[in-house]
Amino acid sequence: MKNTLIILITLFTSTVTFAQNSTKAEEILKKLSTNIESQKNIALEFTHTLENTVVNIKQSSKGSAIIQGNKYVLNYLDNIILFDEVNSYVISPENEEINITNANDIEDDSLTPSKLLSFYKEGYSYVLAKKAGVTQFIKLTPTQESKEVSHIILGVDTTKNQIVSLTEVGKNNTNTSFQITSYKTNQNLDANTFVFDKSKYQALNYYINE
Repeated sequence: MKNTLIILITLFTSTVTFAQNSTKAEEILKKLSTNIESQKNIALEFTHTLENTVVNIKQSSKGSAIIQGNKYVLNYLDNIILFDEVNSYVISPENEEINITNANDIEDDSLTPSKLLSFYKEGYSYVLAKKAGVTQFIKLTPTQESKEVSHIILGVDTTKNQIVSLTEVGKNNTNTSFQITSYKTNQNLDANTFVFDKSKYQALNYYINE
């Protein structure tokens, strides 16, 4: 659960730097970045799959996220993770518990929904991989040696300039993938979408760990 949340919880950065990479891959990623950064907000639905063929494990779960700038609401594994740029709120309806973490205490390298669509901008070299229809796959390799990650395969719809899939290939024979099943932009969001209503949960007798 923790590793999954770390992967889910790093799609927007303001500066793009590309160097010593495939020219065509660079062109695709620049168009992708430009499109993402032009959106007011993005609403995603996805399927997350964890697979290890050695021990014959394959687990899939569905989730959704709404992202606006650095703010996001993530629904995954029966939890709600809300980030309002000040705090992160992990809300567990099953346990009637909420854990609050200040933004300053969140690890900088954690892959949050607000970074998921732009993580590739720093720390990776990249080249074109296979192509399937309008989806071009790009292989991203960490520029610094990673004990866990061999490489990442990013699928980009080159007609819409949108990410459609991401697969992290691990060195321990474990692959983690995200398949985006719904991608909507510029939605009319409720004004309280990214607001944590403490009194609401206090009235429901949730334990709030601050």
